[in-house]
Amino acid sequence: MKDLRPRLEKVRAEARGFAHMSQLATDVEKRALFKRLADELAIEALELEQIVKQQEQLDPSDQHEVVEFKPSSQKKRG
Repeated sequence: MKDLRPRLEKVRAEARGFAHMSQLATDVEKRALFKRLADELAIEALELEQIVKQQEQLDPSDQHEVVEFKPSSQKKRG
């Protein structure tokens, strides 16, 4: 799966932008719309953050190769 960190940062930035627009809006309906969009994007960012953390825990570069151990008495001799 591709790295989602850039997407996470973009969604966070968009959520901050909509929250800011909500504060600046003079129209009540637009203020509510921008607030709702900011909230939805913030939720998406939290979900992406959880996925990113799971990916980091499962990163194959952190995994060690498992090698089966066979005692010398079980090895085939040629």
